[in-house]
Amino acid sequence: MNLRSLPLILFAAAAGCAEPTGAPPDDPPGDPAVAAATTTPGGDVIGGEAPTPTPAQVAAASRANAVRFLEQATFGARPVGAAATPPLDSVEHVMAVGVGPAITEQLGVPAGTFLPTPPRTGVCDGPFDATRDLGAQFFVAALTAADQLRLRTMFALHQILVVSENGIGENRGTCTSEKRDAMTRYLNVLRANAFGNYRDLLEKITREPAMGDYLDMANNVAFDTAGNRITPNENFARELLQLFTLGTYLLNDDGTVKLDAANQPRPAYPEGRIPAFARTLSGWTYPGTCPGLGKKNPATYTGPMIACAANHDGRASQLLNYAGAINGGLTTAGASPEVHLDEALDNLFYHPNLPPFVCKQLIQHLVTSNPSPAYVARVVAVFKDDGTAAHTRGNLRAVVRAILVDTEARTLTPLPAAGRLRSPAELIARVLRSFGTTLDLTKNPGGLLNTRSGQMGQSVPRPPSVFSYYSPDTAAPGSDDLVGPEFGLLDTGSITVRANFFHELFHGASLATNGVTFDLTGVPDDPAQLVAWIDDAWLHGAMSPELRATLDVALADSRSGSTLNKKRLALYRAAVSPEFEIQR
Repeated sequence: MNLRSLPLILFAAAAGCAEPTGAPPDDPPGDPAVAAATTTPGGDVIGGEAPTPTPAQVAAASRANAVRFLEQATFGARPVGAAATPPLDSVEHVMAVGVGPAITEQLGVPAGTFLPTPPRTGVCDGPFDATRDLGAQFFVAALTAADQLRLRTMFALHQILVVSENGIGENRGTCTSEKRDAMTRYLNVLRANAFGNYRDLLEKITREPAMGDYLDMANNVAFDTAGNRITPNENFARELLQLFTLGTYLLNDDGTVKLDAANQPRPAYPEGRIPAFARTLSGWTYPGTCPGLGKKNPATYTGPMIACAANHDGRASQLLNYAGAINGGLTTAGASPEVHLDEALDNLFYHPNLPPFVCKQLIQHLVTSNPSPAYVARVVAVFKDDGTAAHTRGNLRAVVRAILVDTEARTLTPLPAAGRLRSPAELIARVLRSFGTTLDLTKNPGGLLNTRSGQMGQSVPRPPSVFSYYSPDTAAPGSDDLVGPEFGLLDTGSITVRANFFHELFHGASLATNGVTFDLTGVPDDPAQLVAWIDDAWLHGAMSPELRATLDVALADSRSGSTLNKKRLALYRAAVSPEFEIQR
């Protein structure tokens, strides 16, 4: 296979080249099988047009649905193994209870936490504990933590509400790691509030000192020490509008771009409003006491930032005025930093652009890079009103559920453009979880896995810019109208690194040396059963005849060696195939 053509081949293989049968792709709900779907008592959409599916067909569809659901809601299905009771994130458990109840169970799992890094000892010139690196902890959690849906949602939010460890200052004169302290707090806030309200989450991340450092929200004073007005830094204000809430262009509720009379995209907000937001958000500093007029606190990460009225521009500012905007978007003259913060965040939270901008990205991170407009609109409707008696806006718990139970997420015959390239972290975790991998934490296995992920372009939590590891608008290779965000990390070099990782995994010893071990005894020895296992566990029963033939030929080749080597060969060939690298 020509490596230079693989990005196109990967997407083309997942998207398909033939015209779909039945309803055209833009006809909601987007799949003819869904319209005639049969559901199990547990609420699983099992698809299919046969009016009376056999028990075997129902079971196969239910199993495929469970595998696919766990790819979207976790970092991959966990095998039952020797467990007396199937774990919540196993295929067997999801089949037994159904997707809806499985989501309810996952929503109820308490949030895990990332641990702080102990201070260095002695003269404070040694290394920090490598096992407490946030990337190392993330991979351990992805493989072993109970709160899988929360963690998967946190990982999506981390790529929307971006803070990078690389952008936080480190004071080498102290015994502590400021970078790690800041990111530990920040990721724990995202994890704890992944199923909370988006408005509350916006306020929490705005006041986090990690964000304060990364985008200059902290010590953003409106006066110098002599009391003269100065222009506040606009960095956080700009990204708050462009990346965290509204985006660049006005959107319809279905995520499509609104156009003007000249058929050009309409901007989501006038650039001239950014200075008004910067003034409104001035006067916040690191934890401690207010340092006085024009002065700044040193960077500390022991708690949320505090308001300092002496350094806040309390004048009324005109923010965004839109239908329904509170007070026409005008802030209160003479108000405190806390009041102005509330007014600024409310002005954005109730803006009609926020729901489609945020919801589409969440769908892209969990299910598919190119959701249909109808899919986006259905999720946006839940964001705007969660259906409770309180009619709550921004309920992420309800939004995540809506994303996962939607017909486009649950259909077993996805649209040709459905799917998403697995990011490096997701790819690594997905494969290792399928074997029930064991981690020896004394050898820092998470650190090694994050290093390998970083070599593929995704070192957690160190995105290269506020635009994250890749842009949500990255075009899919060979397409004029589809996006493939994760393809922003894929080139001839990273494709080779992906392949090398799987060769190392199945044929090398370095992962075991670093505490990553797995047992292949649960994978069948018989060639036909081995191919069937790969089809079931990795491809939810959707293996193409071409891939099946490739594996059959490889396994029949006398040079493939012993039974164990045949097993390793088949797993390697499947892992590097476009069908597996694209989550469908």
